[in-house]
Amino acid sequence: MVLGVGNRLRGDDAIGSLVTDKLGKFEGLMVIDCATTPENYIEPVVRLAPERILIVDACDFGGKPGEFRLFEREDIERLAAGLLSTHTLPLSMTVALLEQQLKTRIQLLGVQPERIDFGEKLSEPVAESTPALVRFITDWAE
Repeated sequence: MVLGVGNRLRGDDAIGSLVTDKLGKFEGLMVIDCATTPENYIEPVVRLAPERILIVDACDFGGKPGEFRLFEREDIERLAAGLLSTHTLPLSMTVALLEQQLKTRIQLLGVQPERIDFGEKLSEPVAESTPALVRFITDWAE
């Protein structure tokens, strides 16, 4: 299962949601665009009981804009302190709530943003990395 997280009105923060648009037709992959409220999707995810969960979100991990990295569960808590977040609740809280109800591997695919200002479009580096990001996710799913 892939959970896209982001705000489509805030530049590069939209990447998680935009990726779900591109993955929606990938057979055998459950995809949910959680927008800015991933906590609202905990119950539907629990009902579907996926084997693995990949959360895709813009986060500042000190990389180059458009760079993406896969983080394991233990990294999510550490990143949460400095996580660039436009979400209602911290992502680490959503992950903790999912873990309480599911015995599944949860990973974060963080995408380094260039800008997340309201009204901005996707930056060039993040837009250019999108095909590689989609390929990475489809490989992860297989």
